Amino acid sequence: MISVCMATYNGERFLREQIDSILCQLGPADELIISDDGSTDGTLGIIESYGDSRIRLLHHERTFSVSKFSSGYYCSNNFSNAISHAQGDLIFLSDQDDKWRDNKIEVMKSQLESADLCLSNFAVVDENGKTIRSKFFMANPITRHWFVNFNRNIYFGCCMAFRKATVESFMPIPPSVASYDSWIGAVSHLKKKKICFIDIALINYRRHECNISFASEKSRNPLLFKVKWRIQFLKALLQFFMTNIASNREPAHE
Repeated sequence: MISVCMATYNGERFLREQIDSILCQLGPADELIISDDGSTDGTLGIIESYGDSRIRLLHHERTFSVSKFSSGYYCSNNFSNAISHAQGDLIFLSDQDDKWRDNKIEVMKSQLESADLCLSNFAVVDENGKTIRSKFFMANPITRHWFVNFNRNIYFGCCMAFRKATVESFMPIPPSVASYDSWIGAVSHLKKKKICFIDIALINYRRHECNISFASEKSRNPLLFKVKWRIQFLKALLQFFMTNIASNREPAHE
């Protein structure tokens, strides 16, 4: 069984095209879990219009905010909510405004037979679907040290898929962590999970004026924000591993 986890927030403009590109690759027993962060536009109406039993809509209440960057990419709780409800053996992550290529699930599913987590390449397109960059990664980025990837994130959630068994290694995602995909990548890397890179563009990553993540362009976030989220991230990472170490040292109850 395959679970696709999508987080939405006021994404009516491109949402239908994205959902269509996903549903055509799912079987009757698979699921598309959509966790909505309180959309006020037509997002919920679009989702409900499908009447597809494979779609599970979750109404999420935002509990953490990072100034004006709190929605979408920076709302880790929304993605965490979707992941926690996934029932599939294989879990794919999805943004609300991209478009999957028709071989995405097939290619990543085959790689997950021997890997814990997969990251694919992607094409960058504009709001009209015109190609800006046919491939984002020019070389395998996973070969770099994890701290280099932390400084310049390469774990884009929209290009990631992992085994259900991998989820327990990085969950729960701390609410103080602004970037859920950086967290999944860093923890998986540090826990020595088998991570593979697929050098095929499996999605069209759409650039438009409302993007909150900054693939293919320089981040517009202020310096103070970037410093703050990295400090919070490192503190959460240290606490996460210390808690895990303490748990492993606890004697088993007879």
